[in-house]
Amino acid sequence: MRVLFLNPPPVEGVNVVREGRCMQRTGAWTAVWAPVSLATAAAVLREQSMEVKLVDGSVEDIDVAGLRQVISEWEPALVVINTATPSIDSDVAVASLVKEARPQAKSLAIGIHPSALPVSCFEMDANLDMAVRGEPEFTIRDAALALRDGSELGSVAGLSWRDGAGVIHENEKRSFIADLDELPFPAWDLVDTRLYSLPFSGKPFLLVATARGCPYGCTFCANKIYYGARLRKRSPQRIVDEMQWAGKQFGIRDFLIWSESFTNDQEYAMETAAEITQRGLDVDWVCNSRVDTVSAELLKEIKAAGCWMIGYGIESGDQNVLDSVRKGTTLAQSVNAVRMAQEAGLEVTGHCILGFPGETEQTMQETIDFAKFLKLDYVQFYCAVAFPGSRLYDRCVESGWIEEAADWKFFEQNFSVITTPQLEARQVMAARERAYRQFYRQPHVVLNSVRKIRRPADVANFARMVKDFLTWV
Repeated sequence: MRVLFLNPPPVEGVNVVREGRCMQRTGAWTAVWAPVSLATAAAVLREQSMEVKLVDGSVEDIDVAGLRQVISEWEPALVVINTATPSIDSDVAVASLVKEARPQAKSLAIGIHPSALPVSCFEMDANLDMAVRGEPEFTIRDAALALRDGSELGSVAGLSWRDGAGVIHENEKRSFIADLDELPFPAWDLVDTRLYSLPFSGKPFLLVATARGCPYGCTFCANKIYYGARLRKRSPQRIVDEMQWAGKQFGIRDFLIWSESFTNDQEYAMETAAEITQRGLDVDWVCNSRVDTVSAELLKEIKAAGCWMIGYGIESGDQNVLDSVRKGTTLAQSVNAVRMAQEAGLEVTGHCILGFPGETEQTMQETIDFAKFLKLDYVQFYCAVAFPGSRLYDRCVESGWIEEAADWKFFEQNFSVITTPQLEARQVMAARERAYRQFYRQPHVVLNSVRKIRRPADVANFARMVKDFLTWV
């Protein structure tokens, strides 16, 4: 049985990252992320002796016509479509393309949006056959096995599906994978790993998943519907095995640690870093973290193990706003976490969000000023987005705060579609634009970027980065 895994091509020239809660255009980081969810699911199906293919429209030069040709010529029995909220309309529309090119084939959508609003996805395209609710790998496996063996789809936990009469069925919920070490290494041989390169250096990099689930209660995050609230971890040995394997098989030594927060369990993060150090592994990597789950000792340990940048969820420069979104952190913790990381020799990226319910022009400016005060190396300023699956989405729908003219393509963090009694969406957009101007015109930020240009080839790469980043700002 043949199964095609698909990251859909760009829509109107916009590439979208589709990995769990990370749903933004590639210009946000001026880098395309390798599709770790698709590659891992493909590896799972290989263990069932299925033939798999992965098409990544984010990096491959393929359009709708080219995709139709691939489906027609390769003749898959199942096409797995990766989705994200801002691209959901065009992503789901691939189902009709599948039906045109290969009428016998079935289509299946994965991602946070189908997990939160499966019926809505079926309504978007009459040819969509199935959708996974939640963690995708084993549900995809069981759906593929059912199709191969001619058994009932109704027995596949975590699956929503449309029968021959057009009736939508929602099967029982699937339990989250208890032991993540059961998952095979991603099938990176299905993509050209050279096409995924870091900003500035241009070195190829891959994502390495370390853990899933997050116990914290941030109202703006939709990831619990995908990976749950309980922290589940891969063993440090398995993680470092994968890094070594990626180095030997594909020549990769740069990695993005993929988890909700690498440091949610500090002892675990220390053990993982120690495993890298003990093996003498020559790797460079970056990770993300909450500001209340780090220590000076931990930051020094991960620096020694090859980590060169850490990203913190700062979110806001106003304590009342942090409390209102149930972040569970303080401004003082942000100051301390950034200081400790800098003292450990790490570069620091901050993640800030503007336009939460209850915010004002003053609180948004406080966030901008706080980001400048912290002397961060880089900052991402996002508009608050009510992603389906989050408590923020439920609140905005109930309160009528989402603008009537908004469609899913504007549910992206460089747009605002939330208008509250305190703030209009246009004010949030203006504040975000102001934030980027005020932060990135600081001399130390400009100098930090210029210092990274060391070779003639870096000039062209930097020019590309600026062009991509402007599509985000």
